[in-house]
Amino acid sequence: MRPLKSNTRRQRLKRNKKKVLSTRKVSNIFKNKSFLIELWQLLFFSSSSILLFLTFINQAWRPISFEQTKIKGLSGLTKNDIQKNTSIFYPKNLLELNPKEIEYHLINKLPIKDISVSRKFFPPEIHLNIIEREPIAFANRLLSKNIEKGMIDIEGSWIPLQFVNQSKKNKIKLFIDNWNQNKRNDIILIIKNRLLLQSPLQQIKINPLQEIIIKTEYFNSVLLGSDTDRLIEQINKLNQLQQSLPNLLINTKVKIVDLKDPSKPILKIEKTVLEEE
Repeated sequence: MRPLKSNTRRQRLKRNKKKVLSTRKVSNIFKNKSFLIELWQLLFFSSSSILLFLTFINQAWRPISFEQTKIKGLSGLTKNDIQKNTSIFYPKNLLELNPKEIEYHLINKLPIKDISVSRKFFPPEIHLNIIEREPIAFANRLLSKNIEKGMIDIEGSWIPLQFVNQSKKNKIKLFIDNWNQNKRNDIILIIKNRLLLQSPLQQIKINPLQEIIIKTEYFNSVLLGSDTDRLIEQINKLNQLQQSLPNLLINTKVKIVDLKDPSKPILKIEKTVLEEE
């Protein structure tokens, strides 16, 4: 009986060995396939990367012209204005073009509040997104002994008239006479607080003594002085005068209101003659 048992054991061992060998063979086959797949993927992505890199280099070093520039946000400015002021940057390849240099150059040359410049390699293009300065008042200034007409925005920045479209000009009723850089902050402060006035603001004037004079719909000439340290107080006093004067003055017209000292306003009036029926 013992030999029979040993034979059976041998047969089982042989079977187990065959199973192990077959399992190993299958495992090796799968490993080989997995290796081939990984190798193929590696070759594919490597060749694709090399191809893309070569394409990138080819596009990046190819000279680009202004016709390949895409612009958004133009209103008063035109594409021709942008082309004239960026001619120094073309033709150049994309790698040579510095977006920050273009941004800095255009902001200093044109009435642009903000701008972003980006490069695109496929297809090769330059993209400009522009925010123009919004005019809020007409203005004139003395420049090289000549009077120059233009406009300003809410920050007091000068805008040449040719860069503002007609529809925006038609909506603006405020005028700044003798605008100058020294009075820029005072002018900005008055404009930003103009809605506090009960009578709409029509004009801000800087006289030869650098004193500020405003004109409203109700008052022809209001003297504010050489600075705006007491502007809110002056506006409040002017509103009070507007409410009280019609009941106090008969057959008279207010010509000048001196509010240099708002606690002691001075009125210069003139008599008016009523026509008899």
